[in-house]
Amino acid sequence: MAVVDKKLLEEEACILRFCKVVLGWDYVRLLKESKNNSRNIGDGSALGLNKVKDRYTDVNDYLATFEPLLFEEVKAQIVQGRDEEEMAEWKFAIVRECSETDGFSIPVVGYKAEEGESISQNDLLLLSRTKFQEGTRLPTTYAFALAEHRQGDLLRLRMWLHGEVKQINTDEVLPCPRLSGVHSLISKLVNDPNRGLYILKICSLSTIVREYIGLRSIVSLPFKDLILKATDSGPGLGEQSWKIPRPLMEFIETNHNESQLAAIYASLSRTAFVLIQTGRSREDSGQLQGLQPMAVASLLK
Repeated sequence: MAVVDKKLLEEEACILRFCKVVLGWDYVRLLKESKNNSRNIGDGSALGLNKVKDRYTDVNDYLATFEPLLFEEVKAQIVQGRDEEEMAEWKFAIVRECSETDGFSIPVVGYKAEEGESISQNDLLLLSRTKFQEGTRLPTTYAFALAEHRQGDLLRLRMWLHGEVKQINTDEVLPCPRLSGVHSLISKLVNDPNRGLYILKICSLSTIVREYIGLRSIVSLPFKDLILKATDSGPGLGEQSWKIPRPLMEFIETNHNESQLAAIYASLSRTAFVLIQTGRSREDSGQLQGLQPMAVASLLK
């Protein structure tokens, strides 16, 4: 009997959940929402985002805060990819075959790959009956696909065409004529050499997929309580926070915003466990600048 790697199964479940949420999104609607939200972002509550806290009651509370934020980051990547579309070209593709697994459609498409072709695993693609072109009516039959494997001129894709997941609740899937139309189109196009569809690379999701797996892995971490509670090791420890030279502190305060400073102050607090989730090098640099004098002082003791 084959030994099943529990960690691999957990990672696969995370990826499937991620795909159900993202691949059902409406590309055109994302662009419109981004344009509207850029005018009035506010505190994020209008987008259903929760305020990031120092401590969380349980894993569900933690995920309810960070999971929506990560999916907003995915949306931002997709919109940013829109600005780079001029560098990408629509490719005409023939549907060679299509299967179904775990509720996903898995089409294999053939297309003419150019020298130095950039489509690779975990690239987010847009599939459409017709090209999106300036000055023409927007297509109505289109959907996202995730590139799973490429071999020469063949691409194995993953698509979620059963409907749009409501927010991030994968148990609630709303009917979507657009996705149903894509499902029907792909079925009709299998092995038809005279008809096909168009594909366009939007962006790579490799990094953010790894981040999502890491985020969801908190469920099985043996030290998850340290992350959730961020408990001090003893009373009065805050009074022993590391002190750094005033000129350096002034430099840090001048070159970082409020949220970045909060991360830096936390790293200097000498609490038992501090988890900084920034994803930005500026905070990391500030933390290192602040901790360096303390490291030198420890060596001199």
